[in-house]
Amino acid sequence: MVELVKPSVQLLRVWGGEGDVANMPNVLYRHGNRMPLERRLRLLLKYGHYNVLEFLGAQWLIECSRACTHELVRHRLASYWQESTRFVDYSRPGNLRFIVPPSLVDKARPILEGLANAYSELVKGFDIDYARLILPNALAQRIWVSMNMREFLINFLPLRTGLGAYSELRLVAWLMFDSILGKFPVSARWTWENLPRLHPDYSIGYAKRMVNKDYVNELTAKYEAKDPRILSILSTFNEWQVEIPEGLRSLMNSLRQN
Repeated sequence: MVELVKPSVQLLRVWGGEGDVANMPNVLYRHGNRMPLERRLRLLLKYGHYNVLEFLGAQWLIECSRACTHELVRHRLASYWQESTRFVDYSRPGNLRFIVPPSLVDKARPILEGLANAYSELVKGFDIDYARLILPNALAQRIWVSMNMREFLINFLPLRTGLGAYSELRLVAWLMFDSILGKFPVSARWTWENLPRLHPDYSIGYAKRMVNKDYVNELTAKYEAKDPRILSILSTFNEWQVEIPEGLRSLMNSLRQN
């Protein structure tokens, strides 16, 4: 019986502080500023001084499918340390895990069991180098990710939580975001408020609409919402049958109240 798991995100550590970033204009202009921290930081971001976010960052340990890691590592302004299929023997108990959406489990399970058995047979007569060639994109992989907040909040998050993004990476991106809400609250909140304008495709879902031109309209009708951030969160967590974290729920509620 193959082991099926769901994507997961663990925040390992953060670096930098918003107080220090808010004080950076004091270096630029050689004078003190008594403006409240939140207002200073929001003004920096409002006028596009995103480089100050490079002084903040985080590291996560993520488990997701190999299909997901292929898209994740395309963000080159980040550092990665990924589980190796050359050195991990997946025929050993507990090593071979797969990730597929719950809606595909029944059809995918017998296929994955066949691949798992074939891998175990190949390992007996060939190097792992060759046996791994039959492992699918559904293979669960652990990957250590390090990003500064400019890359994460301004580039990665708007691209990977938009309505056209791959749903598994969308889930991972939202979980990563939720994990830093309390660490960088002003920067995270500003990003949340401005997400739809930080990437031109955020609300359009072009990649999904290439397959289904009514994709966004169907989401709007199903979840009785129009805001793309709410649609993204509800559709993603529903598809993967993962509970929405309290931090994201609070942000969605703030939109509904406005």
